[in-house]
Amino acid sequence: MKKLYLLIVLAGVTRVGVGQSPSAPGQSPSNPGQVPADTSIARLVRAFRFVDSVLSHPTLTYDVTGTDIPREIKDILTRFDSAVTANKKWFDEYRIKYTSAAQTLPYNERFGITREEYTRLQQLEKQPPHLITLAQTTVTTTRDKNVLHFKSDGEARILAYLEVDLQQQRIIFAGDTLPFMGPMTTSQLASFQLTQGYSWKFRKVDVNNSLQSYKITARVSEVDMGTPTEGGRAFLRITYQDVKEGVTQANLDLAGFVH
Repeated sequence: MKKLYLLIVLAGVTRVGVGQSPSAPGQSPSNPGQVPADTSIARLVRAFRFVDSVLSHPTLTYDVTGTDIPREIKDILTRFDSAVTANKKWFDEYRIKYTSAAQTLPYNERFGITREEYTRLQQLEKQPPHLITLAQTTVTTTRDKNVLHFKSDGEARILAYLEVDLQQQRIIFAGDTLPFMGPMTTSQLASFQLTQGYSWKFRKVDVNNSLQSYKITARVSEVDMGTPTEGGRAFLRITYQDVKEGVTQANLDLAGFVH
C-alpha cells in the first residue's frame, strides 16, 4: 500500500491521468477528449527500431528501480501515506474526482501533512529524485510471427501482459492497443534522466453511467521507453490503472532498465 500512494505523490500530485489508467485502437467513444496519437510515420519507424533493438533478445535483464528520496521527504511521505491509507475510500474518490479532469490534486487537511509540506512534495517534479536499482530479474522473450512476448517474475511479472507487434508496429498491454504518442516530453525525460524516449498511451474514461463524477469507470495504460543519460541500459516503464465506479481494481507501476 505504501508504494501505491508514494507513486501517486511522485506522479499524481503533479499532473498525471487517473494514476501514472482501453474500444478500437486509438479510439475512445466515451472519452472524446482523449489525447491524439502521433501520426508521424518517421517518428513511429524510429521508435520501433529502438524498441526492436532493445527487446528482440531471447534473454534480458531488467533492473527494477525506485526513487532515491531525501530523509526529510521520506518522513513527509510516511505521514501522508498513513493518513490516506486510514482514509482510503475518501482519498480514492478525491483523487479520481480531480485527476479525471486533468487537475493537480489540491491540498486537503486529510493528507496528514501541512500545506507547506505538500508544496515540497509537488516540487519533486522540478527536481526529481534519482533512480536507484531495487531488484534485478531475468526476462525471457519469445517471438511468434514478429510479435514479442515476455515472461518474468517478481515485480516484473506484469511484463507478461505486454506484447510488441514489430510488423504492425503496435504495442499492446493487457489486450489493448496503445496509441503512439510520439517522443517523450522534456519533463518526462528529465524525471527519468533520459536523453530521448517514446511514449504509448491508452486512456478510456466513462462518466456516462454515473451521476456522480467521482464514481467514474476508467482504464489507463502507458508504456515509455528511452535512452538514459548514462550507461548502456534502456529505460522501460509500464503504468496501468483500472477503476470501476470509483473503486480502484488495479494500480501498477513498473520502472526500470533493460540490458
